[in-house]
Amino acid sequence: MKKNRAFRAVIAGALLALAMQPSPVWAADPIGIVKPTVSCASLAQTDLTAIGGAGSHVVKAAETTKGAITTCAVEGILAPTITFKVELPTSTWTQRYLQIGCGGLCGHISMEAGAADGCAVLDSNGFVTASTDMGHDSMGGEFGRDPQKRQDFAYRSVHLTAVTAKKLIEAYYGHGPSHSYFNGCSDGGREALMEAQRYPDDFDGIIAGAPAMNFQVQNGLYHAWQARSNTGADGKAILTAARLP
Repeated sequence: MKKNRAFRAVIAGALLALAMQPSPVWAADPIGIVKPTVSCASLAQTDLTAIGGAGSHVVKAAETTKGAITTCAVEGILAPTITFKVELPTSTWTQRYLQIGCGGLCGHISMEAGAADGCAVLDSNGFVTASTDMGHDSMGGEFGRDPQKRQDFAYRSVHLTAVTAKKLIEAYYGHGPSHSYFNGCSDGGREALMEAQRYPDDFDGIIAGAPAMNFQVQNGLYHAWQARSNTGADGKAILTAARLP
């Protein structure tokens, strides 16, 4: 009994000593603004063949201004048909990278930040941003007939764009990003989950909004039911564009 009391006294004393310790102070992330070390135009010479294969290249690299913000806009192709765009701040980069997903079946490059809108770093042009058309240039599903384009749409485009953007960042600023993020909704949410599962080292943080994952149900049943429910007994559409206000 005495041993138990002594043991409890020791434990109580240790807990009291811990409680009296000062609370830890968490330091803010110390990374700051980094300026380019080379010209924007020089990025046009970046060799991308090791990333996307033969035929991969930068199409153009030029400074562009939106309001008071100047960026180095780089556009290119990753073989066979993946188009990408990377925007690198010329004077405000805070060593962060944000890749943006697209919605629907993609087929175009969207630089709309979505859920990241309102982020202070984004508003102050502190991110390098990038996006891709996912390997095809139409918003329909015709690309699905091509096995390579299906693979590019499934996961290859997003991953290779991330690798390419980081190479351009290192070439432009002298080192890669300290933090990398992905933000996407709908198909962009699916892209986010594919990245997390297949290439977990590409990004430090991921926003996967409303991921469109169940393609069999979505495209095999849902859209078919939409068409069927709008078809009358005569086989004609019930609600037509002419009847809409």
